[in-house]
Amino acid sequence: MFVTGRPHIEPEVEKWLSGRVTAMRITPRRHDIINYLHTRLGEDTRPGAMDSSLKKDILKKIPEDVSEM
Repeated sequence: MFVTGRPHIEPEVEKWLSGRVTAMRITPRRHDIINYLHTRLGEDTRPGAMDSSLKKDILKKIPEDVSEM
């Protein structure tokens, strides 16, 4: 069985699976997040709705916040 979730649910999963759990932490790389955001922003159906300043803020703030999760 493969289960994904935040680290705080690990004890609950271990309880239900009687300790037969192998945990593997996976964290995204900043570069991957930025590439994903560039792709999604490029697919915007209303490109004129966002100026370069907002795009710059998105590309700065989201990768910072994701790295803390």
